[in-house]
Amino acid sequence: MEVPLPKLPGMSFMDPRAPVSRKAQTLNYINGYAVPGEKSTGLKPMAPMAPSQMVSAEAPPSTLPAWVAYDRKVLRYNAYFKESVTESNVENYRVRKCVIYFYLEDESIHVAEPKQQNSGIPQGVFLKRHRIPKDDGASYFTINDLNVSTCVTFYGRTFFVVSCDPFTRKFLSQSGFEVPEDMSMPDEPIESHRASLKRGTQPYPPAPREDDLTRFVEARLGKASNALNADKLKKFLENDRKVLRFFCVWDDREALYGDRRPYVIHYYLSNDTMEVLEVNEPNSGRDPFPVFLRRGPLPNQKLEVDALGPTKTYSCYTFHDLRVGGHIKVYNRNFLIHDADNFTKAWYITQQGYSETDFPPLSIEEEKMPIPQMALPPYNGFGGHADSLQNCIALIPKPVKPDFNKQMNYAHTILRFTCKMVEDDSHVLTMADMDRKFILSYFLANDTLSIFEPPSRNSGVVGGKFLERMEILKPASAEKYDATDLFVGATLTVHTRSFQLMEADGYTYNFMEQHPASFPRSDFETVMQRVKVLGGGKEDSLRTSFIEMDVDGSGYLNEAELEAALSKAGIEVVKQEVISIVRKYDVNGDGRISIEEFFDVFNFKFEN
Repeated sequence: MEVPLPKLPGMSFMDPRAPVSRKAQTLNYINGYAVPGEKSTGLKPMAPMAPSQMVSAEAPPSTLPAWVAYDRKVLRYNAYFKESVTESNVENYRVRKCVIYFYLEDESIHVAEPKQQNSGIPQGVFLKRHRIPKDDGASYFTINDLNVSTCVTFYGRTFFVVSCDPFTRKFLSQSGFEVPEDMSMPDEPIESHRASLKRGTQPYPPAPREDDLTRFVEARLGKASNALNADKLKKFLENDRKVLRFFCVWDDREALYGDRRPYVIHYYLSNDTMEVLEVNEPNSGRDPFPVFLRRGPLPNQKLEVDALGPTKTYSCYTFHDLRVGGHIKVYNRNFLIHDADNFTKAWYITQQGYSETDFPPLSIEEEKMPIPQMALPPYNGFGGHADSLQNCIALIPKPVKPDFNKQMNYAHTILRFTCKMVEDDSHVLTMADMDRKFILSYFLANDTLSIFEPPSRNSGVVGGKFLERMEILKPASAEKYDATDLFVGATLTVHTRSFQLMEADGYTYNFMEQHPASFPRSDFETVMQRVKVLGGGKEDSLRTSFIEMDVDGSGYLNEAELEAALSKAGIEVVKQEVISIVRKYDVNGDGRISIEEFFDVFNFKFEN
């Protein structure tokens, strides 16, 4: 008694008596590609690197199926077949040129016939791609049946192979085939007949459009004038979209309000018409009218018109009249042609036999006249110089833009000097003024300076701010003082008062030495090079002057003694240069330098 079991995991059993219902595997996998497991009449999966019936047996076996190994590899042969023509007295056969494609992946064949214009024959795909059987019906065409200078018959149509492409020749040669040399296609009878019609003179009179005498005779006989004119349609079809472009100028400065203006001339070869276009220049003050002369024939003679129009016919400009360097008159306006584009030059060279020398480079650039500048009035002393200048430049003055680079880099950089008043040609100092000391501060952010007088007890002078921070101009000049004019020993004229810089603080000295390009008197190398040049040949004078200044015989000199020694030896230096030398040689910070170290620069010994 059979008891049905539920279909649950572990409760179902396979009947060993049941027949096997699965199907056998018919595919084999080679390198990941599925190939048929049975032998086929096509390319074998394990065949050499050539189709199955190839005569070469030396190629190494392939591990890829044929449809992968020969993917997109096609052999191409050029062939022809002859087709009889029975209803023509000009030709009795016609040569039909075809291309045979042999696909290596499946040995299929495709025949195509390239299309020829005005042949009257439906051309294109002559035979669709498939495996073509032979006449016995038992086998198919293979690569062994196709070669150069052989005949092959497809469905009763015989093709003669004349050549092949380079890939086909290389592939067949590598596979062991002998490929003959390429042959040429045979001549067609219809081509020789057409060539015979073009040879020799015409057996009939020329057309009126092409011959002046024939046109005159036909006109005398009363033929319509439109049939006698030149064939404009042929000229239009040959030269459509071909335009010659020339660049020219029209100089009309002799007339009132005249000007020299650039133009472009277009010459249309299709109908011998011209147009003149105006080149719009920026800031020319003219409205942009692009078309100066509308397209049409341009007469090359002066027009004579009356109330009814022109009184006679005129000849017009042609492309022979347009030359680089020549002139043309556009309705009594003289245009100079100075250049042409590349297409125009190439057309004249190829079609008219011109050369590069017929297009000489012609420069039309003129020297520009300097723009007259308004003379600026002298500075009157009120306000700042830059602020006053804005009133002369613009009707509504704008604030002066500060130097952003200086504002960011030197916002808190101030050079401070101690100074005193000195006499000049216009001022004589009193005893009180001679004893006054001042502190001059120069602000690099905006090139301004201020002067402060420290209070001094029992001097009778109230100290404090002597000069507000402002720009100070050099005497009799519109140039203001800048940082390079400041050094110890320099004299500045501030509002008719002369101040001599006596000393600077340590920060100022360090800043100057860090920027030797702006402060050359603080550059030790530059100063010593100048001293060497001035002291050349003065060895005895230097030794004598240094010995006289070394009163205590210590072999050391301070700033004042060094300056006096150099001056006595005939070497004129400013105090800033002396300070730079002392700061370099002063090792212990006592303000003195060794005479022996200083003389080592001049390569001679100091003997006291």
